[in-house]
Amino acid sequence: MNMFTLQHRDDALQVLGDFPQVGNPLHSFMLVDENLNDVSLEQFHGSPKAIITLLSLDEQEYGGIELLQETRRFLEQWPGLRLFVISVDSPSTLRRARREHGLPGVTLLSTLRGRDFHKFYGVLIADYPLAGYTAPSLILTDSRDQVIYAERLRGTEDLFDFAGIAKTIEGR
Repeated sequence: MNMFTLQHRDDALQVLGDFPQVGNPLHSFMLVDENLNDVSLEQFHGSPKAIITLLSLDEQEYGGIELLQETRRFLEQWPGLRLFVISVDSPSTLRRARREHGLPGVTLLSTLRGRDFHKFYGVLIADYPLAGYTAPSLILTDSRDQVIYAERLRGTEDLFDFAGIAKTIEGR
């Protein structure tokens, strides 16, 4: 298990787990959607994916809804890409976020029944005040679920490297 440091305001927080590496297959997962349905990675085999982990959809500025909205708008350039957003939020919070923000083309998932996801995807925040939350990250895969791009944000106020993402997608 490797460690990573996430800066949140004045706090340096340790993030634990095995973050996916370019060239490796994604680890399978079983998560919960906004209607309490179990959702597995295998259900979407055959589609290229963007998997975004966030602190919370309730968080406005730090690794939350604003980061999602900006990233979603950027990824709309590639309509064949399936977008998954994963957080510790409850399914009712996911439903409310969908109602309030629309989020077309986004599959919202909760780690409610998939607590190992944090470790298998290297996004488990271990330190107070955000212990237990998922660190902001973005993983792109091809249609065979092989990782083609992987990025963890160094700070909760940061954005993803959109130029690097575009270069990766357009270079395929």
